[in-house]
Amino acid sequence: MKIRPILSSAAVLMLSLLSAVAGAQEVRYSWLDLSYMGQNVDRQGSQLPIPGQTVDIDGSDGDGVRFRGSFGTWNNFYVFLDYGSTDIAVDAVVNNSQGTFPASDEFDYTTIRGGIGLKYSLRFSTDLYAEVSYDSLDLDFGSFAIENFDMSEKDIGGAIGVRHMVNDDLQLSAYGRFTNVGDANLNTLEFDSDTLFGVGFSWTIVRGVAIVGDYESGAFSNWSVGFRLDLDED
Repeated sequence: MKIRPILSSAAVLMLSLLSAVAGAQEVRYSWLDLSYMGQNVDRQGSQLPIPGQTVDIDGSDGDGVRFRGSFGTWNNFYVFLDYGSTDIAVDAVVNNSQGTFPASDEFDYTTIRGGIGLKYSLRFSTDLYAEVSYDSLDLDFGSFAIENFDMSEKDIGGAIGVRHMVNDDLQLSAYGRFTNVGDANLNTLEFDSDTLFGVGFSWTIVRGVAIVGDYESGAFSNWSVGFRLDLDED
């Protein structure tokens, strides 16, 4: 079953339903998030670091932390930062003349996305937005047996989405984004572009503090849940 078409259809349905709901307050753009993050890196790679020795690795799921901030708006512009760091489980098999040796460890998966956004209010409680970002992806594997799978790259990305206040406490969002550093080939050690789709919510539990949750589908899908501090709360 393809996840992306399902997310796209869900986003369209959500926006259709939201158009019939009266919002209460305007969308806010000055906040800080701290979340627990889950990451899926289903990738395999193989290297021959020295003659007669091969190293095969298999990366899977991991978890860590996510920090996000947004500050604005000035003439409908805002700036944002999204930082995620997770520890990904990796299994390895080393083959050489001495035999076959399994091993396991964790590697660091770090993403940084920062840039500028422009919002357009469809009405008081519903905004369309577009973002241009500078994206960074870093995979730090370490080494099992002299091999080196480490990868790091930076490039441009962008996003288009919608945010809607269902009522005073609940905000829903949906978006699609493109990045030039969204995928990684562990055999060629080359990055590729990716198109990702995401949905999220923010639910205020006490004045100025909300629970937030997000899911993003792409080459490396991820989800997060945590807390938001509203810097615009008066």
